[in-house]
Amino acid sequence: MGAITTSSLDKEEIHHLALWMPNWIGDVVLALPALQSLRGQYPNARLTAIVRPPSDEVLSSHPAIDSVIRFPRNQRDGLLAQVNYARGLSKYRFDLGVVFPNSFHSALMFALAGARFRMGYATERRGIFLTHPLPVTNVAKKTEYRVDYFYKILTPVNPGPRPDQFDSIWSKDGGPVLEEVLRKIRVNSNDLFVTLHPGTSKPERAWHAERFGVLCQKLIKEYRMKIILLGNEREHGLLEKIQGLCPPETTYIVPRLNLLEITRVLEASQLFIGNDSGMMHLAALVGTPIVGIFGPGHPGTTGPYLLPEKQEIVTRQYPCSPCRQRFFKECKPSPYHKPLCLEDISVKDVSEAVERIVKRLEIP
Repeated sequence: MGAITTSSLDKEEIHHLALWMPNWIGDVVLALPALQSLRGQYPNARLTAIVRPPSDEVLSSHPAIDSVIRFPRNQRDGLLAQVNYARGLSKYRFDLGVVFPNSFHSALMFALAGARFRMGYATERRGIFLTHPLPVTNVAKKTEYRVDYFYKILTPVNPGPRPDQFDSIWSKDGGPVLEEVLRKIRVNSNDLFVTLHPGTSKPERAWHAERFGVLCQKLIKEYRMKIILLGNEREHGLLEKIQGLCPPETTYIVPRLNLLEITRVLEASQLFIGNDSGMMHLAALVGTPIVGIFGPGHPGTTGPYLLPEKQEIVTRQYPCSPCRQRFFKECKPSPYHKPLCLEDISVKDVSEAVERIVKRLEIP
């Protein structure tokens, strides 16, 4: 179907917009410029984000979003339960829906939710569920910067120039109180600290814990900063291993916090260092300088949406990147069971990136 016309989609007729958000936290963040644009185009409409947990925690505070609906999809859910849940969303009477994921499932669920107009890419033969499907090539899916890829979904409504930065995610109530959150991680508002995230969605994508430990030693010695280690419960052993390589009372493992509290910690830190992950994108969301470590991923497609001067990307830029991450069917692992694109990144590479950004930004 062609582009939406003024007669078929008058802004005055759009009272409720729904956004079916991506599955991963990083992709949710990279879709926010598109969300901001829709908010500007439809200032008087209600905007609802449909999202899987835990991303709903971050979106719940975003001032551009009026409501958040959690879609409880997990392995225990049968298709019938999901279909019934999606049909139940029809009570919200969505006028315009945007489907960010490429999956057949997301388009089907949105069609069952009953949005009058539905925009998304015509991937996986799902065009029948979209009133305004957009063509996409495999090259675009693999090589286009994710912010642009998501933003182009709005093409039928002529979104105009893409926002060049993130809006503040904090609503009028200001979100979690910084002092209370910092108290939980045993620092105060006068402390200088670096946040470090050594985890990823797949262990093969994570830089070596031992190298993070050596890096922390250098940071503590050269910059006299505390190190705050971020991670979930599954990554606690990894965090303890890194902490054990550092001097006492210099490195702290963040306690169990929700995503909003973690985002507050990221915002208060002088620098974020970590793998290509959702945590890196949360740091970019609040404007924290970033040193990002990219192995199988590629910064050209999933790099942080942040001013160039506020980021240093460490990558070998192998020609096979970004790969499909089918470890290790398409490449041989290193002796330490890492892809060579990640194995070949040294502590020196990352510490030099830290030095460059600290000097450039005059970080204390």
